[in-house]
Amino acid sequence: MSFNEKEALMALSLILRPGTPILQFLLDKYEDPVKLYYAICENTDKQIPHQITAAAKAFDVSLVQQITDYCSNSGIKMIFRGDADYPVNLENIDCPPLMFYCAGDSSVLQNDSALTIVGARKATDYSKKISANFASRIAEKGHPIISGFAKGIDSAAHWGAINAGGKTVAVLGCGFDYDYPRGNRELRNNIVRNGAVISEYPPLERPAPEYFTIRNRMIAGLAEAVLVVQASDKSGSINTATHALMQGKEIFVIPPCDIFSEEYKGQSSLIRDGGIPVFGPNDILTEL
Repeated sequence: MSFNEKEALMALSLILRPGTPILQFLLDKYEDPVKLYYAICENTDKQIPHQITAAAKAFDVSLVQQITDYCSNSGIKMIFRGDADYPVNLENIDCPPLMFYCAGDSSVLQNDSALTIVGARKATDYSKKISANFASRIAEKGHPIISGFAKGIDSAAHWGAINAGGKTVAVLGCGFDYDYPRGNRELRNNIVRNGAVISEYPPLERPAPEYFTIRNRMIAGLAEAVLVVQASDKSGSINTATHALMQGKEIFVIPPCDIFSEEYKGQSSLIRDGGIPVFGPNDILTEL
């Protein structure tokens, strides 16, 4: 089957897991994704690991057209690296996505003064109140709120932005036509109407634990800065903050309300390592 550049990018995104480090090296080497795709399929380059060529051999090429048709019929936009509406902020992150799927207004992804808000799924009412308040106050000033659509802090941030009439973006660790987390479909539909839902994964892709860690580089990359509301010492929020630090972003932190609790140890660690403690939305607005 003969592919054009965008079809080759999609095929590569389906063969190789998003965030695969060698992918950027291979793209730099071949420049043309079509040539890279055929080099992988034909196993002509010994620098390409066997597991990649094996995955290409097992790949069902009809998926490219099936997914394209599904997106076309569902009003889902496919944004490819090199497109005019590919976010500039994503070009400089670790392993920029070859393509991603978008429902909603893709122009919100181009705002370079967005704020990412992250935190625990099993958040306290206190922390969810903070997340919603900060998101509301900051979104109403024209700064989109980026988060990961999980229960807890993420959902509170998305709702805060929506209720303030602002914009928000959800970056998923699965396809956005897969109902996860269950019970959040109303929120997803509201985000589509008030911003965008995006994912590197095809619309019906099931979630997997590693997908959420992989997408965190995008959650950090789309924003000017990151606010950590509630986080344990080893959590997805800390992973997102680490990506943000590597990208040269500011890290804002809600001071822990209990320094002895494991639920807040991530915040203590971030502040000790240079994260900026904040006590109200204005502390962030002056920096965005």
